[in-house]
Amino acid sequence: MKAGTIAQAQTSAFGVAEYIRQKHAAAEPDRPAMTAMKLQKVVYYCQAWYLAWEGRASFPEAIRAWASGPVCPALYELHQGHFEIEGGFFAKRLCVRSNLGTA
Repeated sequence: MKAGTIAQAQTSAFGVAEYIRQKHAAAEPDRPAMTAMKLQKVVYYCQAWYLAWEGRASFPEAIRAWASGPVCPALYELHQGHFEIEGGFFAKRLCVRSNLGTA
């Protein structure tokens, strides 16, 4: 690494989604949960803008074009069947998957 450069930590779609959800909760404290569809679309826009600005992906998980809009299948796998996403949603599910050895 060159002197004066900052190491770039690799993030994940799950980290980006949780960050977005936290910002949403802070902006709308009376309605802290966010719909899964809205979250998927904002994650897509974050990835698209990061690609445009930095020339590389901010997270490795794929995003696909589905009939209802852009979807990150890795996120969808965890929130499938849930309309709203609350705080810590992905962290809890990833922890369970990791403990079960299915991650």
